[in-house]
Amino acid sequence: MPTRRATLLLLACFALPATLALATPLDDALKALEAGSSPKAVETLIKLANEGNPLAQFRLGGLYYHGQGVAEDENMAIYWWKKAAATGNAEAMFQIAHAYLFGHTAAKGVADPDREAALWYFQAASAGHPEAAYTLGLLFLAGKGVVEDRGEAIRWFRNAAAKGHVEARKAAETAEKEAARSKSRR
Repeated sequence: MPTRRATLLLLACFALPATLALATPLDDALKALEAGSSPKAVETLIKLANEGNPLAQFRLGGLYYHGQGVAEDENMAIYWWKKAAATGNAEAMFQIAHAYLFGHTAAKGVADPDREAALWYFQAASAGHPEAAYTLGLLFLAGKGVVEDRGEAIRWFRNAAAKGHVEARKAAETAEKEAARSKSRR
């Protein structure tokens, strides 16, 4: 039995360096960001993002949006998030919508920022993002960027609630009660 343990220990010792060697430049950049070492991480993310890495594009967008390791620039954030969104990244779609709705300079770059936000929330919600579905429901309820439509609001609230979004469930219940009250008054 001792030889079996020794063999397993020996195999583990050889496997460990192989596992450590699997770290990618992206992994290294993300670890550097977490450790607060932005310059090298930003340099790596820019390189990877330019090579088409969607996660690097997404993370780079966040750095530009928040001005971490780079100058704050909403337009650059949206540029990189759109690259990531083109690969189906629902979180990037959500961030773009959020930037148009709540940002400072991004909203100035489009004719109707509320409508632009609604379009991106729709894409993110359609890609399965529960917070985007909830927010889209709020937009339909308020008629912000879309035509006011309580039925559509309820549909998007239910969509988000089905994915576990607690506030969306509450919003759906409230909107449904209000719809029932409106019907009974007619």
